[in-house]
Amino acid sequence: MSRTSKKLLLLVAVSMVLFLCGTVESKATMVTLPNQYPTRTGVILVTKDRYKNLIPTGHAAIVYSPKYVIESCKNGVTMGKNKWHKTKKTVWGVTVKETSDKQDRLAAEWCRRKIGKKYNFNYANIKTRKRFYCSQLVWASYKDNFNIDLNTKKYGQAIHPMELVYTDKTKTIYRK
Repeated sequence: MSRTSKKLLLLVAVSMVLFLCGTVESKATMVTLPNQYPTRTGVILVTKDRYKNLIPTGHAAIVYSPKYVIESCKNGVTMGKNKWHKTKKTVWGVTVKETSDKQDRLAAEWCRRKIGKKYNFNYANIKTRKRFYCSQLVWASYKDNFNIDLNTKKYGQAIHPMELVYTDKTKTIYRK
């Protein structure tokens, strides 16, 4: 066997190990193993955990990297740790059906550029881009960049985090 053939065989073997271990995530092939927490850039994370165990507000973020998410919390848009599978009781990982890996990365990057924007307490005002609440931030990224509206209107004009899961425009790839 030639040296080139051996290198190619090794490359294929390594790729198969990565595939089988679930460390390679691609929207094109949906290489996310069942119940494998998603870390691919652009995956939308949603929890329906209650605020202080009382108010069913839920929360949403977009994966920026295996270690970080972009989210909007009471202090505004920020970068947080990507460890929802350890800190939340419920977690959905969803991907937008009509977008590519590249578009998902662009959506996450768009959200990153909003870091520092204040929190939007007027949940019905989804048109503003001066302030964001969590699910509005993710929704606006796909709406503004790709004209994909993830709002189901179940909550009127406001975008509840769970709408990002229940819309027919996303696909669930992880659930805890």
